[in-house]
Amino acid sequence: AAQYDAKIRVVKGLMHEDYTIANLKEHSLELGIEGLAYEMISWDKEYERAALAVASDWIKSFVVKDFATLLSLAEVARAKKLPKLKIIPLEAIPKFKMSLPSDSDVIDVLANFIKCDERYAGLKTFLFGNVLLVKTREAALRLSKEGYKTVTLEGEFFESKASAVIIDINSKISKLTKIISMSTSVDGLLQSINLLKKYIQKKRFAIKKTDTIISNYKNRLSISETGLANADLSYADLKVKLSTFEKTRHQLESRISHLERHLDKLATDFAKEESNIASLEQRIVLMHENYADGQDARIASDLARLNEKRTELLANQSAIISELRDKEAQLAILSAKELGEKSKMHSLHEEQSSLNHEKREIESRLSALAKEKEQANQNLIKLREKEQELIATSGTSISKLQEFDEKLTQLNEQERTYTKEINALERQSDSLARDIRDLAENEAKILKILEKYGYEEITEAFEVDSMLSALESEMNSLVSKLNATAPETYVEVSSGYRSMSDRKNELEEERNAIVRFIEEIDKDKRQTFLEAFDKVDKEIRDAFHTMTGGEAWLELQNEDDIFNSGISYLIQFPNKPKRESSSISGGEKTLAAIVFVLALQKLKPSVFYLFDEVDAHLDAPNSEKLAKIIEQRSEGSQFIMVSLKDSVVQKAKLIYGVYPKNGVSHVVTYKDKRMPSITT
Repeated sequence: AAQYDAKIRVVKGLMHEDYTIANLKEHSLELGIEGLAYEMISWDKEYERAALAVASDWIKSFVVKDFATLLSLAEVARAKKLPKLKIIPLEAIPKFKMSLPSDSDVIDVLANFIKCDERYAGLKTFLFGNVLLVKTREAALRLSKEGYKTVTLEGEFFESKASAVIIDINSKISKLTKIISMSTSVDGLLQSINLLKKYIQKKRFAIKKTDTIISNYKNRLSISETGLANADLSYADLKVKLSTFEKTRHQLESRISHLERHLDKLATDFAKEESNIASLEQRIVLMHENYADGQDARIASDLARLNEKRTELLANQSAIISELRDKEAQLAILSAKELGEKSKMHSLHEEQSSLNHEKREIESRLSALAKEKEQANQNLIKLREKEQELIATSGTSISKLQEFDEKLTQLNEQERTYTKEINALERQSDSLARDIRDLAENEAKILKILEKYGYEEITEAFEVDSMLSALESEMNSLVSKLNATAPETYVEVSSGYRSMSDRKNELEEERNAIVRFIEEIDKDKRQTFLEAFDKVDKEIRDAFHTMTGGEAWLELQNEDDIFNSGISYLIQFPNKPKRESSSISGGEKTLAAIVFVLALQKLKPSVFYLFDEVDAHLDAPNSEKLAKIIEQRSEGSQFIMVSLKDSVVQKAKLIYGVYPKNGVSHVVTYKDKRMPSITT
């Protein structure tokens, strides 16, 4: 906005006509303005220089219908205090037709090459109807002395019987006029820029807010993914445990079935043993009845043995039953655990499905936010491009730009002149090459003809006198058919071709020399700036470190475009973060400014320096360091300081003290004995 405001001040100060156009154009319907002259007429590119040279004074004028509109428009301009205004009333333009002089260099009246609507035919008559378009500058000068207004295609305009000429080389309708005219007013440009800045800030805030939301969703997504991973791990662990429990259950079931079969077998054996015991008891009874008593001991021993075996079988049965009960208890516990794990796995499945659903929702929301962010970034890029376009139209240094534009215009003019000459020489060289090629073909034809007549070797010796008369008669008969001056023409053309080629090479060398000269200037300018920048940066680093123990340095904001970018002065005091020089305290700014001045002294020293209480905001240690540095620098320059610090005064070689006495200021002088005597 500041740069564009400077541009508007330039418009108000220098471009009076453009400023007037910008103020009146928005009210053209109310004021009866038909339009601007350059908007109503057009021409081909071939006649642009001639048209602009002739109509340079009236090309930006307003066009109205009659004198009444002209007077009212003039009153409005006077009321607004506009600086410059030109008005053309259509009804006041007389109708006339210019008669052409009998001169072969006259092309036509310039108005015949201008295009416009039939309603504004008088406008092109007013601007171009009395101007002759001629071929050469000499013809234009000659006809102007006869009383005609003449102009050449290259834009050289000669007034009738005038001693001056207007030359148009590269003028054009001001783009700034068109830019200003597109706004409702000159001040409206500043309003539009402010609105644009507010809109850009709003978009940046929205993008920042969107980035925050996206980061929050990303955090939630990462937490959900972590929980999902943990759930997957727990699920896998539970599956392993369940598989282990299933295996154990199958083993226990097989063991129980085996024990049940063993129990059934034992029951069968027990039943057999009981039946055996019953049969034995019956047999014992029979034995008691039938046999003698001597068999009782043997039978008793057999019974005891059988009873022991029965007891052993009963103990095994009880152990097997207890083991079976234990296994059944273990099976019940495992079944309960299996049910618990299944319920836990079911809950984990539900949690996983809910997490997957939440993940899908977050991903859809993230994709929507990414699209919104991309759209916002595109809008921001477009707005930045518009802002850069607006900023690009503003100038930073009018005088330097004009100076560089003049130099570039001169160089461009020289380049165009050289290019024209080179093109003309190339065309001449092409024509000469064609002539040489034709001559070579003719020479080959002549040699073939000579071969037909028996002259196969031209260098052979023969009697000329005997053939001279016949050849002369033949030559006389062929004079009307052959070009006798072809050899002389060939010599002239070849010599001209060689001279033009030499001239072309010279012009190319001159052009290359000019280009190299411009490149060397740019290179030297950049090298000089970078050397000065490095020297000042080194001195700032050394001086600041000596004074404070911290760090200070310079940085280029854009190394690719060093002359249009700025320089940042960065400061970092001990145990503090680095900051720019504009973001530090008053005492720190004083210290940084002194360091910068001392660094510049090394780059381009002055004869003397005047410091007025620059150490007022410095503490005692920094004041003492400043005094030491100034004492070192005083070997090449003279320092005059106003100070109240003892450490600074002690380093001085000549001291003037001011004190009041009876209301009057008195001066006391102290001179260091090391100072040489000064004679006045």
